[in-house]
Parts: sequence; C-alpha cells; structure tokens
Amino acid sequence: MTTTELKRLKPHERHPHDAVIVTVRRSIGRMVADVAAVEVIADFPQPVPAALRAAEALRQEEGLSKIAVIVEDGDWRPEWGLLVD
Repeated sequence: MTTTELKRLKPHERHPHDAVIVTVRRSIGRMVADVAAVEVIADFPQPVPAALRAAEALRQEEGLSKIAVIVEDGDWRPEWGLLVD
C-alpha cells in the first residue's frame, strides 16, 4: 500500500492557487474536514477519509496540482496520508 503525500499548511498560511484545500478540525468530538479550492467554496464538513476522496476527485476535475491540508485542531492520523511541509 502506498502512502499519499499531502502538503501541510499552517492555519493562516497563504493558500496556493493550484491546490485543493482540506481543512481538518474537531467538531462535536470527532474529526471532520471541509474541501475547497480557489473557485470552489467549502461544502458541509464530512469525515476526513471522505473529504480526502472528494479532494482528490476535485483535484482531477479542476486540473489542480496538489492537495494541501490545514489541521486546525485535533490530531492527524497516519492512515489519512503523510503530511509534508
């Protein structure tokens, strides 16, 4: 099994224009994520694995080069992918 590498952004870091942005946060005791891009407004929060699948689909549809992740609070789980700076 290969591990997906995802670009890690700090919460107030400038968002790249060539990426889908996944914002991970804790809500009502569980980790959820929003998916957005320059031309796409974030929709309802969803479980992180589902958000990452949606982000990959959006990345391909929009021809963007990467997925970037902001972890606002809570813990990132290794099974979701490898965060790189």
